Order: sequence, then structure tokens, then C-alpha cells
Amino acid sequence: METISADQLKALKFFHRLPLELVQTLLNAGHIQNIPKKNLLFSSGENIQNVLLLLSGEVSVYNITKHGQRKILFFLGKGHLLNHDINSSRSLSLSCESITPVLVLKIPKKSFLGFMKESFPLTQAVLDEYERYLWRLAHQLKNTSGSMVTERKIAAKLWKLGRDFGERREEGVYISLPFTMTLMADFVGVPRENVSRACKSLAARGLLCYRDRHFILPNPDGLAEFYKM
Repeated sequence: METISADQLKALKFFHRLPLELVQTLLNAGHIQNIPKKNLLFSSGENIQNVLLLLSGEVSVYNITKHGQRKILFFLGKGHLLNHDINSSRSLSLSCESITPVLVLKIPKKSFLGFMKESFPLTQAVLDEYERYLWRLAHQLKNTSGSMVTERKIAAKLWKLGRDFGERREEGVYISLPFTMTLMADFVGVPRENVSRACKSLAARGLLCYRDRHFILPNPDGLAEFYKM
């Protein structure tokens, strides 16, 4: 089992406003699990008894459409709450899959709810995650409207991925998430062939490079201007 200290957890977004003593309590109450790439952390229709907090790696959160196609809602990186059914006995409506190897802290729901009752900072951290979750879903709805052409959809997604997962390099903003065209198609909600053509079009405009399953954004400001047109 992977070991991690309370001080290391404090550096992550979810934990950084929590008292160190509480962080240690959460760590003691749960267990850390190493999960390989392309594994389900939970799936739609499942009832899970733990709160899942992502300590390292990246995951995709998605649902299955009525046509049986996967639609990725968003990607999450380290320091985020993964499941939003803490106070509910209903089965999950979404699925979550690791797209890189991940490290997850699992805490029993009953224990976690008890800690929330005793600690407002923990309750506030959970509310912050819920608000961010709703904000992302609202933007998903706005950016998947039928009138928005594929190039602009992809430009909007890439700009946000660059903001959340980007690393500044000499050639531009390097998105650390590994991406296939199929994964991007699931994220945008259009056929893979359309994604491939749209990416070639954006590359011809000098707005992206695609190399070794990673996107590079040479001109993020130009990409933002493009998708806002």
C-alpha cells in the first residue's frame, strides 16, 4: 500500500484549508489504493460505501447516452472529490475511469459524514467541490449545443484542459493528459472522424499540435478567441 503523509495531503486542493489534525484523522480513517490505468473507480447504477478523494493521476467522469455511447463530462486531477453521493443512498448516475495510474484515498461514508458534522472547514471543502462540479456541468451544456461547430467545441475543451492540466513549455502549453482521438470524440460528443478533421483544421490555423497522444497549444489566447467567435 502506498504511504502518504498528512503534510503531503495538505498541499492538495481539497485539503489545503483543513487543519492538519483533521487531515491526519481523515488519513487514519481511510485507506489508500493504487489503481492502474483504464480501470473503473465506480460505475453508473452502483452503490458505493466510501468517499473517494483523488491524490494523484487523472480520471474521466462520464455517462452513457441513450444510444449507448460514452459521453465524457469532464476530467479531474489530483486533489478532487470524485463521487458526489456522500449523503445519498441512491445509486450513482455517473461512471469514473482512470486514464492514468491513480492514487485514491477511500474513507467510509459514515465516518466522513461524522467528520463533516464536527468540522465546518471540511463541509466547506465538500461544498466547494459541489459548486465546481455544477459549474462544470453548466459549461458542458453551453459548449455542447448543436449550433456550435466541432472546431469551436474542441477549441473550448482544449483551452480549459490547458488551464487545468497545462504545463508551460517553449513550444506552448503542453496538456499532460494522454489523449486519443477516440477519447476526444467521447469528450466532445461527436464521431471520431469529425474530431480528426477538426483537429487538422485547428492545427492548420496554428492553434494546436498533436504529438505522441498529447496536445500542445502554441497560442492559447488565439484558441480562446477562436472558440468565442
